[in-house]
Amino acid sequence: MSMSYQRISLFLCWAVGLGLWFPTLQLTADPQTRPAKPIGTTITALVESSAKFSGKRVRVFASFHADGIEHSVLMEPNCGQPNRTSKMPPQGEPQCGRGVVPVDSDKAENDPGNAALDRALAQSPLLGTTDKYITAQFTGIFRCVPSCASPKYLSLEIERVENLKVEMKDLKPHRPTD
Repeated sequence: MSMSYQRISLFLCWAVGLGLWFPTLQLTADPQTRPAKPIGTTITALVESSAKFSGKRVRVFASFHADGIEHSVLMEPNCGQPNRTSKMPPQGEPQCGRGVVPVDSDKAENDPGNAALDRALAQSPLLGTTDKYITAQFTGIFRCVPSCASPKYLSLEIERVENLKVEMKDLKPHRPTD
């Protein structure tokens, strides 16, 4: 047996033994700890079928509404700006009576999209989304609080914000032209 072969064999035995003594040093990842691929859905579907989605990673396109003090909600993208003129959702469109409360998760701290959302909310002197219309793709864990049997509210623990779009609202009243 050559000297280099003995060294390789000795190293392999040492590495395998180290892996047995310190399981966290093993090279293979546990498939159960990998994040599940998010389920694409809508805010309306989350509200109507909350038990089906509870505890699962979901991805929704939604509008972000905030009062600037303490309340925020994710709603269908047309809420707050349907047809750009009406305050009521158009016929046949998802209704905007309920939404999902966004909650930051630990993963959101390092997400550039979440940081961009925070900057967008702070970009004007008016509180919250009074003067802006914000839409984005939100990914996170959906939950019914305290349970889906009798939820007090529905939440999305946001992990990622993508495709953020901010549109300023025209707050000046318009006079009809003759």
